[in-house]
Amino acid sequence: MPESTQMANFNQKPRKNTENNGGFLMNLPSHIILEILTRVPAKATIYCKCVCKTWLGMISDPSFAALHFARARPGLVVHQSGMFKNFIKLVDFEDEVDNHGFQYETMVKFNLSNLSTFPDANIVVDGSINGILFLRDVNYKHEMLYICNPLTREYITLPKPEGVVRYPSVVTHGFGISPISGEYKVVRIFHERELEPITSSCLGVPYSECQVYILGTGKWRSIGECPFVYNSRSIGLFIEGNLHWLIQDLEGHELISCFDLENEVFQPFPPPFPGRKIQGSLGALRGCLCLCDNSSEIDIDIWVMKEYGVEQSWSKDIVIKKIPELIGPSFVTVHALKVFRDGNVLILWGDFFMLYYCSKSEVAREVDMDQPKGPNSIEAMHYVPSFLPLRSFLMENVSILE
Repeated sequence: MPESTQMANFNQKPRKNTENNGGFLMNLPSHIILEILTRVPAKATIYCKCVCKTWLGMISDPSFAALHFARARPGLVVHQSGMFKNFIKLVDFEDEVDNHGFQYETMVKFNLSNLSTFPDANIVVDGSINGILFLRDVNYKHEMLYICNPLTREYITLPKPEGVVRYPSVVTHGFGISPISGEYKVVRIFHERELEPITSSCLGVPYSECQVYILGTGKWRSIGECPFVYNSRSIGLFIEGNLHWLIQDLEGHELISCFDLENEVFQPFPPPFPGRKIQGSLGALRGCLCLCDNSSEIDIDIWVMKEYGVEQSWSKDIVIKKIPELIGPSFVTVHALKVFRDGNVLILWGDFFMLYYCSKSEVAREVDMDQPKGPNSIEAMHYVPSFLPLRSFLMENVSILE
């Protein structure tokens, strides 16, 4: 038989099989299909849900979500807002030698404005745990709080907590998961402040309260006052089963407030340099707690706690030389987002732009984020894609984002 005829007959077999038996993939054992689907990138997995009812059922199962999450590649959730736009994008990292950074818009993008019915809502991302986002409307006229899975497009509107925020009272939040019980918890810290009339500096806190919301319960609980939270200007960072805030005492010195999510108690935590005033932020690099300090006029210092909870393990690991345009006194808070395998660092400068810093050349360059024109802002935090269904949290009214 001629070779061309053999090849023609060979090519006809799979097409015939597809027509008669539903295709090669459809005939595989279910556990093999599960192995394949859990290794598919998040964005492609969303499309796989539309292939057939069998695949839809597999991907919607909580056991699939757990397996896919364990194999998912970490990235960032990037929140960009402008005069007429308010959206988030999910991106993942490339982290190979001579090929680092993140692929722009590799997962999902959607408009946060669709969450709220208020035309003046201003929704921001205040937490990201296991692919679940904690969102907050920073317009205090509403103080709406949301839990959202951007991949499934499900969201929960949390009930309003007690304690209306009106100046000079302030509120801050944290979102994390208890290491033993596995409960997802939102922590809200509310405190009234007594201000000095001329300088507006905080003179005291006559009243404070910490409230906890466990997903699936449908209600807030008060656990009493906050022992040493005065002028918090950051959201709670979750690491090692605890939430951490960088705060100031009444003298303006930097402290770290630590909240044990499992036992729901505050506990002291050692900062890298007690008794100093800094312009800093907390973060997580390579699994360790870090503090990014922008107090210097020429450098950005990144301190890393090599052994969690041990004061002596704080170490100044990274010093980033500022680009010429940014040298000088600064009141901008810088966030350290990632250290790549080749030592390059990704940081967020205030809510304005991102920078790559090359440790070898000691040169920083701006990352092109395709930001909207005109007045705009940007924030980012760690994110790992997850298909965890929010309907698995009982007592919660789950909606679908259009």
